[in-house]
Amino acid sequence: MGSVHLSDSISGKLDGTGWVWHQKRNISIAPSHMAFIFVGLGAVSLLIGFGFYSVGASLVLPFCLVEIAALLLAYFYNAMHANDYEKLIVDGNVITLESKVGFKTHQVQLVKSLTRVDTLSHLNELVQLRQGTKNTYFGKFVHANLRPQLARQISERLRLI
Repeated sequence: MGSVHLSDSISGKLDGTGWVWHQKRNISIAPSHMAFIFVGLGAVSLLIGFGFYSVGASLVLPFCLVEIAALLLAYFYNAMHANDYEKLIVDGNVITLESKVGFKTHQVQLVKSLTRVDTLSHLNELVQLRQGTKNTYFGKFVHANLRPQLARQISERLRLI
């Protein structure tokens, strides 16, 4: 049997003195490309709306404008979340978890020797890092089937360092 190669987002990578897991949202199209598509959709919608307006169906045009407003909202929401990420750094006796969602960046630091790693089946196997009453979650940009393996990799790295 051949060995299975794990990506750096699951197995982590050694970065200087510690281990780093950097996970990003999986986006299939860049915001700049999506802007071209949405502008094209908006232009077609306006063309149809003005076409119906010119033959006397004046109520079609306002609905086209509502559709364009919905396209704008969808575009800005997607662009705002295109750079979301999670980063887990184990360096010395400190675990740093940094996450960016939208415009907010959140950072949590834990003591490695006091931290436990678990997966939570009721949260779709999301990885929980727990230190006493303080807990945080990691792995939301990893497929749920790979999260238990991610938790094992993090646990092993915590024991080795």
